[in-house]
Amino acid sequence: MNSTLDLSNIKEALKEAKPDGAVGIRISKLTGNDIVAFYAAGIDGYKRVGAHYHNEGIELYQIIEGTGNIFIGSPRSDGEVDWKEPVKVVAGDCFTVTAGEVHQLINSSGNQLIIVFVCPYSHISTDRTVVKGVPLE
Repeated sequence: MNSTLDLSNIKEALKEAKPDGAVGIRISKLTGNDIVAFYAAGIDGYKRVGAHYHNEGIELYQIIEGTGNIFIGSPRSDGEVDWKEPVKVVAGDCFTVTAGEVHQLINSSGNQLIIVFVCPYSHISTDRTVVKGVPLE
C-alpha cells in the first residue's frame, strides 16, 4: 500500500504564512483538503482578528502560544453586534465557535499569539461576513 503523508510543521508554516487582508492575520494551511482543514495563524502583539461570522459549520480553536481575549456576539440587522463579556484565553485553551456567532480574537500582549484552528475551507474563502468589531478601549 502506497500513501503519502500530508506532513507540515507549524513553526515553518507560520514563517511562510500569507496575510489574510479580510481579517488582518497571517494564516497557513497545515493539512486537510478543500472541505475541511487544519490552519495555523499568528496574531502580532496587541493586534486583533477582524470581527466576522460564518453561516455554516463550526470552528475549533487551540491557543498554542500567548494570551488573548475572545469576544463572541450576535449580529443585529442594523449592522451592530450584541457582544457578550470577553473570555481570557491562554496557551493550552481550546474553544468552539458555532455558525452565526460573531467572533473576534484580540492579542492582549506584546508577544505573538499563535493559534491553530479547524474549519471548512469556505470559512476562509466564501462563507465569511466581516462586521464592526469590539470598540477599542
